Amino acid sequence: MNMKRVTLGLVVAGLLFLSSCATTVQVRHLIPSEVNLSGYRTIAVASTDSYRFPFGRPVSPWIRGLNETSFSLTSGYANDLSNQVADLGSRYLTQTLMDTDYFTILGPDLTDAYLTLSSSGEDSLSLLKAKGVQAILRSSITYMGCDESIYGRDKKTWVSESLDPLKPTVLTSYEKVTGRDYYLLQKATVTFTYTLMDIETGKIVTTKSFTDQRDRETLIGRRTYEDQEGSSSRFSDERIYASGFAPSFVSLFDRMLDGFQNEISHQLAPSWQTFSVSLMSNKPKVDAVKQAYELSKAGSLQKAYSLFLGQWNQSGHVPSGYNAALLLEAQGDLEEAVDLMNEVYNFSGNSKARSQFLRMQKALSDQIKAEKQFSGDVSSGDEFMVMTQFYTVE
Repeated sequence: MNMKRVTLGLVVAGLLFLSSCATTVQVRHLIPSEVNLSGYRTIAVASTDSYRFPFGRPVSPWIRGLNETSFSLTSGYANDLSNQVADLGSRYLTQTLMDTDYFTILGPDLTDAYLTLSSSGEDSLSLLKAKGVQAILRSSITYMGCDESIYGRDKKTWVSESLDPLKPTVLTSYEKVTGRDYYLLQKATVTFTYTLMDIETGKIVTTKSFTDQRDRETLIGRRTYEDQEGSSSRFSDERIYASGFAPSFVSLFDRMLDGFQNEISHQLAPSWQTFSVSLMSNKPKVDAVKQAYELSKAGSLQKAYSLFLGQWNQSGHVPSGYNAALLLEAQGDLEEAVDLMNEVYNFSGNSKARSQFLRMQKALSDQIKAEKQFSGDVSSGDEFMVMTQFYTVE
């Protein structure tokens, strides 16, 4: 056995063990939306426009199995698929905006009713403005793709058997084809686009498109070879998927549209971000802060912070100062945490403290920007950079 590999394996295992034992705390920050919509807090959401396939039905109504099988199915495509997908788009987008707790929403039913009035000569935009609407959000399914096919995949098993009748005791190990599984492969592609329009000026505030593709395999049948040689001349077929109808495409499109929502939410509204940070290990070791680590693990952050801060102020113990700053951040006092981490770095030149300081400084800048988006006290393009004095230790 190669001793170098063994040694390397033990080192890696040791590092993984140590990292798994690190004490972590949860921090939570408010982050700004990608697009500043502080001036468009009341939005009318129109129904998502459906996609029209340019050449009619995109797939055959019948999915033929391979020539060697009778595993055929009726297509998973339905004539109203485009409308079903558009309805999903409307529901997901509306719910996403409502879940942000940032906007006041006029739903698709009312919005569509108001917009329809324009066809009868009514000034629908004035009526919407009278209800306090500042922008109209339109969306559409700008592309849909569907494909279905059946394919086979050999099943193989490792066997040991005699291949020479004259030497029956001499066994050969090899991979033998024992059967074949047959699958229905369905592919779906969708592009979803939304556009927000200022109701007063008619100008587009923001627009964005999302595209995704999903595949799904469904085991529909199995063939088992019955003879010793694995020949296809003797076999038995078993239908696994009992229904004669392929699974509907709707669930594939549902998963894709649902997958867009998190990014849409971050683009349009401020949101909270939660993640874990690791405390610095107690090196050089100070017995006085052992309890602080235990308190941190138990969630007693204020008590742990007091112990770490006391040791930092008393002896300049870098891990204690570093950890005290992280615990301030975990308790929501980000501004004080930035100042303390900066102090720790200026004193020690520690690279970890520097990295954490820069991360915290960016988080504080983002949080102030997000708070201004909530209050409406922000103009488009305002960066709100937070500058903290930063020294480089020579």
